[in-house]
Amino acid sequence: MILAKKPRPPQERPMEYKSTDPWADWKPQWAEKKRAEKTSPTPHDLQERHAPTRPLSTRQENDARYDTSPHGARYDTSPRGARYDTSPRGARRRITDARLWDAMSFRQQDAASAIASAFEMLGRGLGYAQSNWQRIPGCKGAENVAEAHARMLDAYTLWARECARAKISHAMIVDVLCFGFSCKTVDGDRRQRNGTARENLMKGLSLYCQLQGWR
Repeated sequence: MILAKKPRPPQERPMEYKSTDPWADWKPQWAEKKRAEKTSPTPHDLQERHAPTRPLSTRQENDARYDTSPHGARYDTSPRGARYDTSPRGARRRITDARLWDAMSFRQQDAASAIASAFEMLGRGLGYAQSNWQRIPGCKGAENVAEAHARMLDAYTLWARECARAKISHAMIVDVLCFGFSCKTVDGDRRQRNGTARENLMKGLSLYCQLQGWR
């Protein structure tokens, strides 16, 4: 004989255990934090965090008329002279470099650029002349890039020799203009008083302008 298992009536079922602890069902409620949108940082953003920059006052050569001499010197012949460009689209440099470049005159800025370009040219070389499509064989003047490089190197070599005669440290100038060290760092590495590298740099740039006949 098979007996069917009948369910117990509700009054006969065992009582469910209910906890009397008021904190039994408590759950922490954390404040929701809004996550910032993840943006892929560019190399410029990372460099800006490491070394902040600011716009640099540069002259607008489009508004000034220059008379080029055979030696490469440029004289401003416009009545208003060169103007400054402080727009955000202008040149930007590190704050320490911008202060240094603002202290230079127009000719000293040209001299600094020429020295840095010539030093870089000495380091990387001129490359194969046959693969240079800008070079016109047998052409003289501004169209021949090789002659322009040769003039730049000759001016750099002459300037380096005159720096030794005038007791101007050529190495300190190269550290600032070519390797990117600050004047304060150069003073500390060479155990010089503060301001020595800056003063030496200005003298070297003035000497380069003097040798090139720039006023």
